[in-house]
Amino acid sequence: MTARRLVQLVADYGPSDLAFAEMAQLLEFVVPDAEVRLTRVPARDTLAAGWCAASLALCEGPPARLVVVDVTASGGARHCVGRARDGVEVIGPNCGWTWSFLAADVCGPCYLEVPARDGLVRMPWLLAKAVVRVARRQPHGVREPVPHDEIPAVPDSVVAFVDCDGSLETTALHAADAVGRQMEVRIGDVTATALVTDGSPPPGEDALALRPAGSTHGGGRPFSALTVRGGSAAELFGSPPGGAPVALTAPAGA
Repeated sequence: MTARRLVQLVADYGPSDLAFAEMAQLLEFVVPDAEVRLTRVPARDTLAAGWCAASLALCEGPPARLVVVDVTASGGARHCVGRARDGVEVIGPNCGWTWSFLAADVCGPCYLEVPARDGLVRMPWLLAKAVVRVARRQPHGVREPVPHDEIPAVPDSVVAFVDCDGSLETTALHAADAVGRQMEVRIGDVTATALVTDGSPPPGEDALALRPAGSTHGGGRPFSALTVRGGSAAELFGSPPGGAPVALTAPAGA
């Protein structure tokens, strides 16, 4: 029995949308042994898409899996491929921050020999063309490397992704030397006190924790996540959107 090939799809549509059904159908057509799994991000949110793509590509998992990004964004964008460790390949358009968290950790990215996307018009067949060139190892399909000055840097200290449990993944650097101490966290108009941890949950059901993010992106920088055990950090901070600034300061008198 042939093993299924894991395809992680990061997209701004849901499992009940026609867009997902169409994309999953195309992916299974061009990768016959595909097992497609969906991670949904907000509409046009390339920051969240880039974060999730890096998380899925750089963490432990089955070798030779594909991470495919399909998020609408303004302006035309060419599809690219980058190769991480264990033969993991990432495919997605060079738009917004899609490649910002990955550029320092993959071989490439390189442009693919497919037409550029037409702005906000979703063209699933274009992405399928990009995937088939990578999945079937078509050497003519991979073109020149993407100049790194065409990939924006990861923005400093912002909300990158809001998980379904209300955890806030951020690009604020984790202060490992402050573990066990408290810091004030400000997002938008809300300020709260968080206990800096090394990843272990703090005592108390409603304690706000500032812990290391699930993985490091953007050249191995240790980012921070905000969580509330038994609650939602996103609700605590008024459901901030991706890109919202995150300010971390030591409490007064500390």
